[in-house]
Amino acid sequence: MSSSGPVFEARNIWKSFGPVQALQDVSVTLLRGEVHSIVGENGAGKSTLMNIICGRFGPTEGTLLVDGSAVQFGSPKDAQGLGIAIAPQEINLVPNLTVAENIMLGAQCGRAVAIDWRRTRAEATRHLHEVDKSIDPAARVFTLSKAQQQLVQIARAAATEARILIFDEPTATLTYREEEVLLRYIEGLAAAGRSAFYISHRLEEVRRLSHRVTVLRDGVNVGVLGPEEATRERMVTMMAGRPPKSGGQALRTLASAEVVLEVEGLSRDHEFRDISFSLRKGEILGVSGLVGSGRTEMAKCIFGLTRPQSGRIRLRGEEVSFRAPLEAINAGLIYLPEERKQEGIFPLLSIAENTALPTLDRFGGLLHIRNREMVAAVERLAGQMKAKFNSLKDPITSLSGGNQQKFIIARWLMRDAHVLIMDEPTRGIDVNAKFEIQSVLRRLTEERGLSIVIISSEMEELLDVADRIMVMHEGTVKGTVDRREASQEGLLELAMS
Repeated sequence: MSSSGPVFEARNIWKSFGPVQALQDVSVTLLRGEVHSIVGENGAGKSTLMNIICGRFGPTEGTLLVDGSAVQFGSPKDAQGLGIAIAPQEINLVPNLTVAENIMLGAQCGRAVAIDWRRTRAEATRHLHEVDKSIDPAARVFTLSKAQQQLVQIARAAATEARILIFDEPTATLTYREEEVLLRYIEGLAAAGRSAFYISHRLEEVRRLSHRVTVLRDGVNVGVLGPEEATRERMVTMMAGRPPKSGGQALRTLASAEVVLEVEGLSRDHEFRDISFSLRKGEILGVSGLVGSGRTEMAKCIFGLTRPQSGRIRLRGEEVSFRAPLEAINAGLIYLPEERKQEGIFPLLSIAENTALPTLDRFGGLLHIRNREMVAAVERLAGQMKAKFNSLKDPITSLSGGNQQKFIIARWLMRDAHVLIMDEPTRGIDVNAKFEIQSVLRRLTEERGLSIVIISSEMEELLDVADRIMVMHEGTVKGTVDRREASQEGLLELAMS
């Protein structure tokens, strides 16, 4: 890392959205060849700061400097012109274009009226292969997995030849192999003299990559840590303003041996085959495995989003065959999808409406909603979930990603569910919020007898919260391990065997 002056500075940045003060007098610097991580709980201001740095919106007060000169960005294009690019957390690609076309979109070789497609594709392939060599540059983006799409976004940001790259939760959807490839790629960028801001809730990644770590809490810069200071405990304490809570659960014995969900020989062509497992009353069953192992496809099939070619499903002792999700919901089986922005929220509705939507009949129905009663019910659940919000009348898009997820979970707590299938329920959620959600889930299993299936790419999370862990690989079940006997190394060995 260079010891010369900063390539970028944000000085005394303030940002407000109406009455909400998102950033308060925040300053950060970035040196040549540095990976500078920005960490904090959901709602701490990380994304707001990065959106200002990449030109998506301007600060209310404060100054931005590139190579020591003050700059003002009217749009992301202005920032890109000065060598700043972002690989955002949410997928933002054109689905029907090829990988190569997405990577070079707006930066094609040749003239506007005569694009040199051979050179353009070659450049796209070069940038893509620097990130991941397994993705076909000619493939249409909609045919790729979410993990592959995330890597394409990173390649697109790198293709701008930006000196300053912003990585926002880049490993959230990646497999263990892809994660390692990406981290090495970022280390290579820094070694070559390029600089990066890095946002992640995975603190081991932060410790590995970072030359410095800035901690935000409630929109305020509460400190900058060097590599030796940035222990997991120190970062979490600064993020939360208190020592970290323990996420590990005590070993427990289930009070009931009653099986509420039984899956036997479930198969669907090209997705998964011969899936069998059982779920007991009050149990949390973790589902582990690499992205692409068939976990999500299995869950959607159980929920009635797709139909199996063979196999049987029994819910509370009765064989079921859901032709649509509504049938599953009415039977007390709920599925929470991993893509909350695309499949989990209704962006034009308020927080209260989003949460109460499946249970509007309790509050008078769509035409005669008893708003006060509905809001009071949602507010009680919001308190249990420790969700942060300004007003339940605000649109759900006003919330941070983690708080959106909390209200999605709360939505189904209002329903009389027996089985809850949760796909990556804490993705993009900070450490303390993750512990809070895990605590709520365990309380629901103990007090209500709710049975939960948690699909997660984070083995540490499953070891923290699950009673048993089922491991999938290439569409099949490789084994089920009791938490008493489970280890991260053992789960990984099963997942890759």
